[in-house]
Amino acid sequence: MGGLGQTVIRRTALATAAAFLGLCAVGAAVHAAGIYLGVEAYTLDMTGTWSQVPVALSASFGEIEAMLLDQGVPAEDLAEFSADFDAAMAEIEATLEALPVLVPVPLLALGVEIPLPWVVIDGVRLSVGFLDDRFVRGVASGVAGVEIPEPLVDEAIDVGDDTASLTADVAFSTWMVSVDAVKRLDLVFLGADFFLGADVLWGSITPSVEVDVPEGWSDGVDAALEALHLDEISWRGFGLHAGIGFEVGLPFLRLYAEGRFVLPVGQAIGWWNLHAGELAGALGMVIRF
Repeated sequence: MGGLGQTVIRRTALATAAAFLGLCAVGAAVHAAGIYLGVEAYTLDMTGTWSQVPVALSASFGEIEAMLLDQGVPAEDLAEFSADFDAAMAEIEATLEALPVLVPVPLLALGVEIPLPWVVIDGVRLSVGFLDDRFVRGVASGVAGVEIPEPLVDEAIDVGDDTASLTADVAFSTWMVSVDAVKRLDLVFLGADFFLGADVLWGSITPSVEVDVPEGWSDGVDAALEALHLDEISWRGFGLHAGIGFEVGLPFLRLYAEGRFVLPVGQAIGWWNLHAGELAGALGMVIRF
């Protein structure tokens, strides 16, 4: 009985292993192509950007201070104004030190994977992600029922015996294109992707500020705004990445999540020192066929 029992166990083990390998082969052969829908995110390294904030604010305040001096503001009032600014700057710098260095930038993403009959690579995937302020306003209004003011700021400010007006808004857009060579392990209801690839990304934030001030103040206000470098908030770059992704669900419809480690290769860094970070990821749904 012992020999017969061992034979049965061995045959059962071999049958189980054969079935397991068969499932892997069928899953890999049938479900190689796919369409991805979801949200992906890259990160921005803000290390240098946070350090530029005090520089820009101090330069802008210097222009305002010079303007007030030209307008005949008493020295004691300027001294008090300067002390208030220094106190505010101390709070801002403390806040900046507590902020994270890597900031995620979410994108609405679409990807298509094409199967390849190669031994090492199971497919090539092309994905595109995009986001802008119009989409955010539309989602906030149509889905969440929240109306984002446009412009964001529209205020009247008392300036002595006169009145100034401030109107401010912001526009932004960003996109990323990625190409990956994918190797997949598929067990019908569970899959794992290992991939290497490259990506190109671009982003821009464009604040718009309009100030209507009394006569004699416009030059100083324009100089203060120029010192903030509001027209130089942009980034773009090219990088290589490696990652792993997981899928769970039915063979033809699954949830997926992936993480990437990014090696930036070339970047265009402007005055605000914005550039891509070393982490990225995605979350969404994949349709297999």
